[in-house]
Amino acid sequence: MPVKPPRGGGTHVDVPGSSNRSVEVDTSLPGPSGRRGVDSGITLDNPHSRAGATDIDVIHPAPAVVVQTIPAETRLPASQPSLDHYVVNARAILPEINSEGLRVFNKRTYADVAGGDLVLVAVDPQTGLHRARRTSELLLGPVMLRDADSGIWYQREVVEPATRAQIKQYFPDSTDQHADDFIARFSDKDVADVELKRIQLGLPQLGSEHVSIPNHQNHVPESHEISEAFGMWTRLRQLYKWQGEPDQRVYNDGRLSGFKLDINLTLWPVDKLLSLKFNSVVSLTLRGHAPLNPEVFFAQFPNIESLTVTSQLITRRSFGASIYERAYSRFNMDSRFTEQLVKLPRLRELSLQDCDLQDDFSLRGMTRLQVLRLGRIQAARLSYYPDDLRAQLFLQHPSVVLLTDPDISGMTELRVLDLTGAGIHRIPIGLDADSGPSSLEILRLGDNALSVAPSLKAMTALQELDLSNMGLDRFPEGITNEIPGKVLNLANNRITSVPESVELRRGFNLIGNPITDPASLRRLIRARIKTDSDIWLGAESNDLSANLWLQHVPAGEMPKKLELWDSVGHLSSRLRKLSRTPEFHVEYPLLQRRVWWFLEVYVKADASEKARMTDILINEPSPGKMLDRLEAAIREYDAGRQNQPQHHLPKRPRLD
Repeated sequence: MPVKPPRGGGTHVDVPGSSNRSVEVDTSLPGPSGRRGVDSGITLDNPHSRAGATDIDVIHPAPAVVVQTIPAETRLPASQPSLDHYVVNARAILPEINSEGLRVFNKRTYADVAGGDLVLVAVDPQTGLHRARRTSELLLGPVMLRDADSGIWYQREVVEPATRAQIKQYFPDSTDQHADDFIARFSDKDVADVELKRIQLGLPQLGSEHVSIPNHQNHVPESHEISEAFGMWTRLRQLYKWQGEPDQRVYNDGRLSGFKLDINLTLWPVDKLLSLKFNSVVSLTLRGHAPLNPEVFFAQFPNIESLTVTSQLITRRSFGASIYERAYSRFNMDSRFTEQLVKLPRLRELSLQDCDLQDDFSLRGMTRLQVLRLGRIQAARLSYYPDDLRAQLFLQHPSVVLLTDPDISGMTELRVLDLTGAGIHRIPIGLDADSGPSSLEILRLGDNALSVAPSLKAMTALQELDLSNMGLDRFPEGITNEIPGKVLNLANNRITSVPESVELRRGFNLIGNPITDPASLRRLIRARIKTDSDIWLGAESNDLSANLWLQHVPAGEMPKKLELWDSVGHLSSRLRKLSRTPEFHVEYPLLQRRVWWFLEVYVKADASEKARMTDILINEPSPGKMLDRLEAAIREYDAGRQNQPQHHLPKRPRLD
């Protein structure tokens, strides 16, 4: 007859330290009450369980616990699984309890629970709390807490809120505001306790006796830099404890998410702080250069959401001689550094200003970016271009060397792209595609040697567009009554006319373009009246003499006008600004009469009226509005004034 299998699913387990004979071990799961027969799917000799064993650090948690402030004694939902589903009985083969009250065997961690049972646990990477788990599942189960007196672990039944008293128990110097800032981020009492204990353990490394001032780039710190280094350590200590100043706070959707930190890398101790994590820092600015190990450095700032890299002014002192040199320390970004940027899970904003990039610099993989700024970047690519192009670029942008064309393909979440003065010579890859960043709200490409503008047809969310100082000879495609929504800056290009299809509105800037088309200039006059701002101003005349306003004046009137001009010569530089207005080009006779009428009134005015008019001449920044304001002030000062121009002013242009 066939042999019946043993009841209860028993198997044979070799126990270390025992004799060679087999020992029958009942691995059916007991509950806390001691009953057997509950199937957990876990046996130490089960090949399926062993094959499924993974490093607990990479387990992805299920959202079993929501970390938020809730009233004390709030019960967890009744659907929470019982520990009956997680307990095992394998105490005989496990090592002794470690300092954390846990047993570790074969890269698995076990917690002792009531009744002499064990529960396999893993650390929740989101909260730092231990949670029960089963090898047959990747999901994490109930939160487990340890009783300090008995050392026994138990399932958490109540989520209690963090309190000020809890924070001040660890750090008595905390203010109520510091405690509230901490609670805003860690509202769960148990989660807060994990973070507080971590901080308390690492805080001694930030004592004043450990302040280290390195010597990077043959740079001997000056006295003010030594003070800055001590101040930086003080800020590090404060932020390590989540005790930032009000101007360091960073908010996300109205809630405090962390703090800002500014680091002068020329004073940064690269061989220190290797084991500390500044979890409160979400916005980081790096100034200057230091020989950083990017893997180690970013491990210290795991929650970075915004990163800015820029230069730092330093003083170099030659050894053995009193020779000082002021120079800029510029960060040298290599491929190892950019590889770490891609791995930062929370990074949404990247700003690289005035730093050095290697030829292999790439933005590929940074698909989660929402804000990207690159400006005054230098890279070793200048030798690849002809002499005439290099000379042109240096002439236009003397501090800029060409940057490898940035590739923003796949950055579907991009909201802000600022490449002002980045030295690019082509439209960024992926920007002009039909599948480009349709959510882009701000695009700045000014101060680059581009002759072609990107199409705006796919940028339906665009609010601000800056294409100034680029050498464009026409408007970009895709401009409508709604795109861009607020700002269009095309200043200092080569545009000579405004397309009839483009509605001129507030927020447009065409100043510095050689617009000569009379129809466009008349539209610009109407647009200034409608928007109360100068959309276009041309180049200013160099003529400070009366000749600027004497065209076609009859010879018989010349002596009188020259005498009048000589009496108000101190106003010539202010009146010359009118040569920039559209009226100077298409309504010169009318503008000429208005200027001479103003001068005639000015010389006859009393001291009080002259003071009012002089104030307008000096302080009104808009040439077009200046003359309008002067005429309005004259009439307001003397409503009955009959001293009108020789030829009455024609009707002002209608606002269509």
